[in-house]
Amino acid sequence: MPRVATNTEPLTFEQYLQLEETATTRHEFVDGFMFAMAGGTKPHNNITGNIFIKAKLAARAKANCMAYMENVKVRTPSGIGYYPDVVLTCNDDVTDLLIYNPCLIVEVLSNSTEDIDRGEKLFNYQKCSSLKMYVLVRQDKKFLEVYKRNADDTWQYIKLEESGILEFSCADFSMTLDEIYEDVTF
Repeated sequence: MPRVATNTEPLTFEQYLQLEETATTRHEFVDGFMFAMAGGTKPHNNITGNIFIKAKLAARAKANCMAYMENVKVRTPSGIGYYPDVVLTCNDDVTDLLIYNPCLIVEVLSNSTEDIDRGEKLFNYQKCSSLKMYVLVRQDKKFLEVYKRNADDTWQYIKLEESGILEFSCADFSMTLDEIYEDVTF
């Protein structure tokens, strides 16, 4: 299902930020247009929370790192603004609203966002030179897809299904699939 922009004329990023300050719904910003974000589910919330808790603890143990979930935007080099489900950044000039240099981004997939997360967001997030990992998490079964940046700036694709351990290189922590999916019933 295609997204429908909430504005009819293109906006600047600054105009978008002004409108977002008073909006009752969160919007992502792509090529001058605002797109309302869908609500979450209990499995989505549990998965996001499980990863965030571990990322937050790992970030605290590492100098100049912070983890955020759902309400802080990442601005890509091409001026696009997204709200990732979980984002971790180290040595970033974080404003109250924006992250410019993410090192880990996690998106929990849903039927309405899966195509965007796999296509548009993957393409735009990979433009962030600081990004080391982009993780896509299914909420209907234990299944992760990981795009990991190698030292030579190429991307490696990793898939975990049913069991396994994911090493989050950005902040030196790991999680089993059982930990990621804790409290999720299929």
